[in-house]
Amino acid sequence: MVEQTDLPFLVREDTGRFLVQADMEKGGDDTTFYVFDRKTGEVQQAPRSTLALGELDPALEGEYRVDTAGGTVSVVPVFARLREHLADYTPEAASKITGTHPAQLRKLARAMAKAKGCAAITQTNFSKYYHGMEMERAQILAFALAGQIGKKGSGIAAFPYLSIAGHDALTMASGKLPPKLGAAALGVKAAPDLMRMKWDGYSTEMMMSQMAREEYKDGKFLATPLWLYMYGGLEELYGSAGKWDPDMKRDFKSYFDEAVSKGWQIVPKTRPRIVFEVGGNLLRRVRGYDRMIDGLLPKLDLLVTVDWRMSNTARYSDYVFPAAGWYEKDDITWGSPIAPFSHVTTQAVPPLGDSKTDWEFHCLYLKTLQKRAIERGIREFKDRAGGTRRLDEVYDDFTFGRRYTEENTEEFLDEILSMTTNLGGVTWAEIKEKGYVRYTGVGLSPSQMGHASDFEENETITANTWQVQKKQPWPTHTRRMQFYIDHEYFMELGEVLPVHKDNPKLGGDYPLQMTGGHDRWSIHASWRDNKNLLNLQRGEPVVFIGSEDAAARGITDGDAVRLYNDVGSFELQAKVAPSVQARQVVVYHAWEPYQFKNGQSHQSLIPSPMNPIHLAGGYFQLQPTLLMGEPGCPDRGTRVEMERVG
Repeated sequence: MVEQTDLPFLVREDTGRFLVQADMEKGGDDTTFYVFDRKTGEVQQAPRSTLALGELDPALEGEYRVDTAGGTVSVVPVFARLREHLADYTPEAASKITGTHPAQLRKLARAMAKAKGCAAITQTNFSKYYHGMEMERAQILAFALAGQIGKKGSGIAAFPYLSIAGHDALTMASGKLPPKLGAAALGVKAAPDLMRMKWDGYSTEMMMSQMAREEYKDGKFLATPLWLYMYGGLEELYGSAGKWDPDMKRDFKSYFDEAVSKGWQIVPKTRPRIVFEVGGNLLRRVRGYDRMIDGLLPKLDLLVTVDWRMSNTARYSDYVFPAAGWYEKDDITWGSPIAPFSHVTTQAVPPLGDSKTDWEFHCLYLKTLQKRAIERGIREFKDRAGGTRRLDEVYDDFTFGRRYTEENTEEFLDEILSMTTNLGGVTWAEIKEKGYVRYTGVGLSPSQMGHASDFEENETITANTWQVQKKQPWPTHTRRMQFYIDHEYFMELGEVLPVHKDNPKLGGDYPLQMTGGHDRWSIHASWRDNKNLLNLQRGEPVVFIGSEDAAARGITDGDAVRLYNDVGSFELQAKVAPSVQARQVVVYHAWEPYQFKNGQSHQSLIPSPMNPIHLAGGYFQLQPTLLMGEPGCPDRGTRVEMERVG
């Protein structure tokens, strides 16, 4: 607690904010924090470039008077505030919330504290709840208090995946140079910023995270929920938090406009005219997809889908390009969840008909675009970040001067592997023959550097050993595991410390809560409509409901039922299951809308409001980047009622 967390850091009693250098001296910064050193009996600065405390002996309790530049103030450690805060969460109080007996809660707490190792893998369950971030903060706090982070058999991971690293620069490097030279040029360009951050005590993990965020700010990536909110016809749904959240002090739009104006969240400046759907399925997966059909599609000049199947998005598209299937191409898997191996896909059969591999399609598309641009004398275009780029050279740039084109995919895969830093120098021929290879490290990708660990051969991977064993700072505002967040949004919404908040009545005041899960007979929507797999189940969308809730509504197994709330309704078959919790119904995901009556699926009545606290920014860990720091779209716990139909 003392070394790895912010719990010994001092907080001002008058403002509720951290005591920082700017309070203590003129011209001071707001990222240098203080502890009360029991050894000297004085307030001392906490180390910034290391977690090692040296001679410091920080206090966790007590109230102290400190002479600041603005006068004398009282301060207390975060831990003192936490202890007071947790008085509201005794096992007896928690039992009333969770339904778990107090004795069981005490048993779990003591088991965690005494265990040699205790670990949790949350995957992406909590994040689908409106207050999911609070759930995860509380869980991490429990692990930190028990010392169960950074040692064998311990830790908590939200989505523990690994991928190849080192090739990321290819997405940003100039295509006018060979890949390695282009990547090297980027490194030279970034050197001054890296040196500045190094001087400021940034760890490598922090530097890579910061550089990725700068790329995000330049418009290289988009936050899908914000894009849908602004241009997808979903402003009413995604901005509806004020209808359901009793803790909100103002309208969602007020938070949103402020976050955008302060640069906390980055949104596109111009409306989309053409949407290319590649590798996704917007009009199935998005909560409120039916509103997109009416609110987005009429505003588009063109909707194009690249897919190997006729998805719901493909059904509404102007053009559908056939993509090669997984076993019709050579590729390296993007990520390997919970497994320390990189796998490859190898071509078992040639692509069916006119279908193309992903690489071949994009090469041919840009080749045609470049040809047309030259024919029409159009040399330049403005990208979404406002930069000027050459349209008559897009194919040449994309293929690195035609070094790697649609004709030599395997050579390009070999080049990618030659730049990869965490596979031990394996070649395409070697990994193609073996099928997999063990990762040798996390690499420098911000999306997986959070594992923060060195890999040892034949050993399991333990996350966050860089912090716990090597004393490298955590990538947060305080450079510690940060549980006290004195950001203005967190203060306004009462979430400075992890709190429990009941799931709001998303969708209206109805007795049942609808949740979901991943299906057994598909991978997302892939094969969800496959006849052979449908024969292994009921062959149509079903909702699971507990026996008592079903009986109270006169519903029997196999009945056609309607689920409804203030947002919408849909119909499907009831499956009565004694194992389902009372006042809960479950609809497993990925059914295509066209498999439901009238094309209305469960996604049509989920309001999915963004939580305004997700818009907070400005602190190191509260910044958007690819896959992280963006607002979520909650679906779990949507309130519904069910009735028998027909």
